[in-house]
Amino acid sequence: MTALVRIEFRKFWSTPAAAAVAALTVALTAASVLAGILLAGRAGAPAVGTTANAAKTLSVGALSSMVMLVLGILAMAGEYRHRTILSAFLAEPRRGRVLAAKLVTMAVLGTAAGALTYGLALAIAVPMYAARGVHHIPLDITTLWWGTALAGGCYALLGVALGALTRNTVGAIVGAMVWVLVVELGVLQSAVPSAARWLPTGAAVAITGSADPVPGMLPPLAAAAVLVGWAAVLAGIAVVVSLRRELR
Repeated sequence: MTALVRIEFRKFWSTPAAAAVAALTVALTAASVLAGILLAGRAGAPAVGTTANAAKTLSVGALSSMVMLVLGILAMAGEYRHRTILSAFLAEPRRGRVLAAKLVTMAVLGTAAGALTYGLALAIAVPMYAARGVHHIPLDITTLWWGTALAGGCYALLGVALGALTRNTVGAIVGAMVWVLVVELGVLQSAVPSAARWLPTGAAVAITGSADPVPGMLPPLAAAAVLVGWAAVLAGIAVVVSLRRELR
């Protein structure tokens, strides 16, 4: 199993997409934090240093989570698209071990990506706030940090599960984006918030947007459990389906 995980890590870092996505994530994170602080207090935006401003500025979990969702899909569905999954199963006929190695690898990468993204945001925000006279960030940084890391790992697992179930990179990515941005955020969170908070995006927002309980959202610990549950269930379904489905 250790050897399989090592191979998966090597596969991931050998693709040009890994470096490109990492650079893009760093750039977007920096731009988001800079905009949140420099534009504070303008056009009705919360004043600099307020809880609302800090929460908005440091809410980078959505970025890292969506990036890992797409990378998880590419890591799994891409194997089917390029037919490399056949050689992987020939080298290790026990498909469950191959899929487990993929899930473990992407979960670790997603967790690390979430933690590093939040760390980068904090490293940029702290000196910038200090330069504007704000020396205390009114948030529970520790809770938001682990929440962002957890969200990254769970969304990576969700991506692998979707990739395994669909075997289609474009279809899985488009479907995932429509579900998150249109169905969950655009429709359900407005029309049925009591149901939306139990879905992956609602749970992720609860652990990455504010460390304090927000009306209509689950408390952080409950939201974390819900998100982990979704990731575990969909990953389990993907493994069962992949083991029973013929390769083509």
